[in-house]
Amino acid sequence: MTARPIPRRSESRLFVGQIVIAAAFAIALGVALRQPTFMGANDVSRWCTVWSLLERGGYAIDDCPWLLETQDKILRAPKGAPSVDGQPPAKHYYSSKPALLPTLIAGILYPIRRATGVPLDAVVLQPREPRWTQRPDPGSPLKVKGVLETPSEPVRWPAYVLYLKPIVIVLNVIPFTIYLILFARILDRAAGNDWAWFFALSAAAFGTYLLPFNQTLNNHTIAAYSAFFAVYLFLRVWDDGLDRPWRFAAIGFWAGFATTNELPALSLFASLGGLLLIHHPRKTLLFFVAGAAIPFLAFVAAQYAAFGEFKLAYESFGGEEYLYEGSFWKTPLELDAFNDHPESYPVYLMHMTVGHHGFFSLTPVFLFALWGAIRLIWEGGIRSCGLVRARPDSPPLAIMAWVTVVLSVVLLAFYTWNPKARNYGGSTQGLRWLFWIIPLWMLMLVRGVQGGGVSRLARWLALVTLVISGVSVGYATRNPWTHPWILDALEHLNLYPLSR
Repeated sequence: MTARPIPRRSESRLFVGQIVIAAAFAIALGVALRQPTFMGANDVSRWCTVWSLLERGGYAIDDCPWLLETQDKILRAPKGAPSVDGQPPAKHYYSSKPALLPTLIAGILYPIRRATGVPLDAVVLQPREPRWTQRPDPGSPLKVKGVLETPSEPVRWPAYVLYLKPIVIVLNVIPFTIYLILFARILDRAAGNDWAWFFALSAAAFGTYLLPFNQTLNNHTIAAYSAFFAVYLFLRVWDDGLDRPWRFAAIGFWAGFATTNELPALSLFASLGGLLLIHHPRKTLLFFVAGAAIPFLAFVAAQYAAFGEFKLAYESFGGEEYLYEGSFWKTPLELDAFNDHPESYPVYLMHMTVGHHGFFSLTPVFLFALWGAIRLIWEGGIRSCGLVRARPDSPPLAIMAWVTVVLSVVLLAFYTWNPKARNYGGSTQGLRWLFWIIPLWMLMLVRGVQGGGVSRLARWLALVTLVISGVSVGYATRNPWTHPWILDALEHLNLYPLSR
């Protein structure tokens, strides 16, 4: 298969691309540096494991100084732990999150921690200076008087900021920037006009929930960028005919790593692996599988090291490991109450798609992406579905249109009928379980907005969806572990009351 030539990027696209990507990088970096390191129970749970590995040499987080700030933990005895004097083995708190990600972070920080000798939970105290303050005047209730006093509490400078902030930047901000750079390269071939190129890149930079979630440690953005890297390399093989062995190994690695961070991404791993197996069986079995083995083996090894078994902690959700004394999950409130009293399947599916956590209502640019996927499937024809090699005249991204639509339908069906996850992901901006497929839908967007190059109506409609998507992103910037604006509006209007 002859590689397709990549069109030369015009000067206008070059300049706009540099501006958009630089601005997106600057905003993501600035927000990550300015916002608190600990933003919610989700990230604190993982940070506690990192602390325990570096400061205690194990996965139990009983002594973590931030233990009370997270409900994402379980209480259990490690598998195979011996009894003491005939008593059952002692139970310990553990993060309910998979062990691989915090293990990797601890590995990155270990040499720095040993070199500095400063514990992650160390705090530098700075005495306060005297300052003038105003106090009520006892002699005259309607007046105040100035008092020169020294605050009793010193300023606290925690050391963990210097350890953990760089991790957020390395895992989120830098991959986000690389994602935009590679996405622009795909647009060079897939965008039929400048409008589609400019709009798709701007939407990828500022119009999705990946931007606000870059400021906090989470598995969703890591899975999203890993999935995109796998898809980018896959397209280089599929559409461009570049079939060097290292590409197959890299596709396997990134698709596998996406799966270890977001288990439903196993569907993408299987899709890419299956398509490659049909047309490149030898290289797929040798190199794709070998690349995938690295994250998969690391995942099971970390899980076994943490718990003495391969079972994931959150598979016990609703059991005694979660319902320990004082557990948040004994009296779930707000959206978490739906785990005990679930909404009907149609209502739940509606809110996941066009409701208060809707993939299309909060970020309606994906409506144009859906239209783009339909057009790509229609233009590519049935031959692009992967049963045979793509034709030279089939449109770029046609194969990914099939993959994206099928995976999205499977994911929506899975989360609609999943009995252990009926809370829309809890207190979070957007439906975080679907964040990892955002880059795939962004690839479809370029075809969906192409009509804006000739139609003023199409341009205005696209801009309206981008504005609404940008509002959702901006609303999430202060803290992504809060409710989206549609839910807040419904609750304030008493149209969707939550238990509190």
